[in-house]
Amino acid sequence: MTLKEMLKKTTIDSVLNELLISYPECIADKHHYKSVLEFIDSTPTINFNDFMIMVSLIDPSEDDGYEEDIDEEAYLSIAGYSEKENLHFALGFSRWEEWANAEIVIQEDLELKTEELLAMCLYEMTFYGFNQDEIASELEDLEKGIMLH
Repeated sequence: MTLKEMLKKTTIDSVLNELLISYPECIADKHHYKSVLEFIDSTPTINFNDFMIMVSLIDPSEDDGYEEDIDEEAYLSIAGYSEKENLHFALGFSRWEEWANAEIVIQEDLELKTEELLAMCLYEMTFYGFNQDEIASELEDLEKGIMLH
């Protein structure tokens, strides 16, 4: 199932409510988040298979060398995965059209409400801002900085 398909199973207001429960600091930008959800909803459905969106629970306590009270607690991870390149990557700089149409794969034993998952994805999608051109520019600057070193 894709983000676009999941959004059709709920309402934009329900996703926004979940977003503000999970990320209360987002209240000032609620209208921006609503615009992104409307963008996803209106984005044409395309067959997109460049990457998948992988949703999983990362539990540092399962790693060797874990130290209680020092290492992090378990957390949810949303990452891209390219099967073709066998590569996991951060999705923050991905185009929203890609987010909308990428297949979402949820870890088998993970139980999330649709609105909760959509809110998490929305937060990740907009981590670098609410304007895709500015986000692309930020990525370009980042890549230039990496090349200079």
